[in-house]
Amino acid sequence: MEGLDLPRSILSTPFYSHDDQAKMLRETLIRFSLEHVKPRASKMDMMDHIDVSRETVEIIRKAAEIRLLSLIVPEHLGGMGGLTYIGANALEVLGYFDAGVATSIGAVWLGLLPVFIAGFLDGGVSWDKWFKPFVEAEEAGEPQIWAFAITEPIAGSDYERIEPGSKTRFMTVAEKKGDGYILNGHKIFISNGPIASHISVFAVTDVENPYESMMCFVVTKDMGVKVETIFDKMGHRSSPTGELIFEDVYVPKENVLCPGGMGWDVVKISLAMSRAPVGAIGLGIAKRAFDLALDYSLKRFQGGKRLFDHQIIKYKLSKMLENIVYAEYSIYGVTRKLDSSFPPSTIESSYAKAIGADIAVANSIEAIQIHGGYGYMRDMGVEKLLRDAKLIQIYEGTNEINRLTAIEEYLEGG
Repeated sequence: MEGLDLPRSILSTPFYSHDDQAKMLRETLIRFSLEHVKPRASKMDMMDHIDVSRETVEIIRKAAEIRLLSLIVPEHLGGMGGLTYIGANALEVLGYFDAGVATSIGAVWLGLLPVFIAGFLDGGVSWDKWFKPFVEAEEAGEPQIWAFAITEPIAGSDYERIEPGSKTRFMTVAEKKGDGYILNGHKIFISNGPIASHISVFAVTDVENPYESMMCFVVTKDMGVKVETIFDKMGHRSSPTGELIFEDVYVPKENVLCPGGMGWDVVKISLAMSRAPVGAIGLGIAKRAFDLALDYSLKRFQGGKRLFDHQIIKYKLSKMLENIVYAEYSIYGVTRKLDSSFPPSTIESSYAKAIGADIAVANSIEAIQIHGGYGYMRDMGVEKLLRDAKLIQIYEGTNEINRLTAIEEYLEGG
């Protein structure tokens, strides 16, 4: 990954015509990533999965210095007022340099999305309560790190699509106690879980009627949340992922983001708003794969001529470029639409996520193939792209679940 000529990079010359705000953000994040992400990426990929948390927190603190974390906060509260389109631009650039870093930054925004949605539903009360201190903490250089906790060991994709004849059982339960609630349960595969100061936690009050009774709470680490496991992952190793245990965790009533019956609606809206930007992380990986493959093909000679001059290599690179063009217009066309409608449809966002994930995997595989034996070696940096790309097809709803959700919503009338 070293020595790439970034000015020639496809990252700096997108096909989609971005607006001025997005162009400025992309330029800022390229400079930021060259200074703070690129020098750490290879080292963090090799670090112990526990030790990497320290480096991730440091990068998040550096991101706070350029006010990146408050990107989705409304302007009148001190943020940029950007949502899916601007967020996707940011995640694409970060994903180009390191997908794990993009995931951790994106997880902060995902954790804040229930606050954003609740603010629409309660007239801005949630915005004042949570966004103001969030911005103040960022300005002070001690940013809050948020996470989004819904997945459980026996309820992952089940949240979104129940097979006929099955019944989802949820482990995280909220029991009324005084003015607040007691949480007991178990959340798994939570991005930022090991380092989060604030967690948007979804729990049910009635296990027999989970969707009708689901609530959302803001739980802070000082309430007694336990990090049971920090996972040792195949890719995205710079993004700490954990298993969280809630044992008689008391949550005061002021930390209830949405009451029973509204929690599931908040989940669906959050996923609709977040999926296309996750696809943009895949787009960033795909662009990195293309740049590395093109750069290698122009320098490596085989059979007396450059690799690039062999027709099969040129075809492979053209197909990789086609993937990028297709994904750019899909992801940014969708995110523009998502910003202009509330509540958003999950159809386009689900497809944009799946498209970004699939082209990340496809381009990473081709980059390895073009590099030949060298592509299989860690030093070249392309095998890391494939390890990172695969997770995009799995998290934020597997690609299969995204596609099933999209067709079912379409049949129901969008």
